[in-house]
Amino acid sequence: MAGYVIHTPAGLSPAQAERATTWGPSYVTGPATPDELAQQAGFVVRERRDVTGEYRATSAAFLQARTELEAALRAAEGDAAFEAQRAQEEETLAGIDAGLLLRSLLVTEKPAPRP
Repeated sequence: MAGYVIHTPAGLSPAQAERATTWGPSYVTGPATPDELAQQAGFVVRERRDVTGEYRATSAAFLQARTELEAALRAAEGDAAFEAQRAQEEETLAGIDAGLLLRSLLVTEKPAPRP
């Protein structure tokens, strides 16, 4: 199985974890790493690749598109929803730039059951 996961670096202070939770997606912080969570679920991690740079580029592109399409998006979403989404995108970029939000590609395998 392969998938992307947004997570935090290990060893965050409580203040950093709180900021990451505010800036990132729900449940981004936790006591276990993505590798540990996969292993706890019975998977063997074959590869973990840091794709935070690509995550940042995509997040910046979303924010840029939101800026360029502001009038149309405000008309479609309403001012409050537009502002909330733009604020979330700005916070995501701040979290990435602060090193508090990471994105990894995890490639795992579920071992075959033993006979």
